[in-house]
Amino acid sequence: MLRTFYFLFITLLIVLICSCGRKEYTEYGIQEIINKTDSLLYTAEFKKFDWGSAKAYSYFRAYYNDAGELIFINEDYRYRSPASVFNRYYFKDGNVLYIISKSEVIKPVKELKNITMFIDPSKNVIAYNKIVNGESVSLDSDEADMFINHAGELRDIVERHRLAKKD
Repeated sequence: MLRTFYFLFITLLIVLICSCGRKEYTEYGIQEIINKTDSLLYTAEFKKFDWGSAKAYSYFRAYYNDAGELIFINEDYRYRSPASVFNRYYFKDGNVLYIISKSEVIKPVKELKNITMFIDPSKNVIAYNKIVNGESVSLDSDEADMFINHAGELRDIVERHRLAKKD
């Protein structure tokens, strides 16, 4: 009986220690990172970029912390059709952790969409909020993947520029 108690106690202790080490990748921990990043943006160095594809183009600013690491991207994204999107991406250690997207599609029917997503470093959506024309709706995994992959594309553009600058 005592041996079982010790086994359960040790197992619980290990679980608690492991979970405490990753608290920054919870919704609360990511919110702390967002708050810290927001406080740095007033004085952070930034660089302007252009990005384009057959479907859309964007202008964005990439912001860096004092160590030269990417911490934030503010993007003005335009589809080739009458629509505009403003995206904000928060990064830590090269991983996107939080996305805010506000879009307005004009045709065929006007649609206003606001999305926020908390994401862990393994690209799993921890929590989200999606509002379309004032109503809360679900976020499908394809749409979440689209945002996460696009954030990765922008991060890669910024990283290539940073590496080219070093050469």
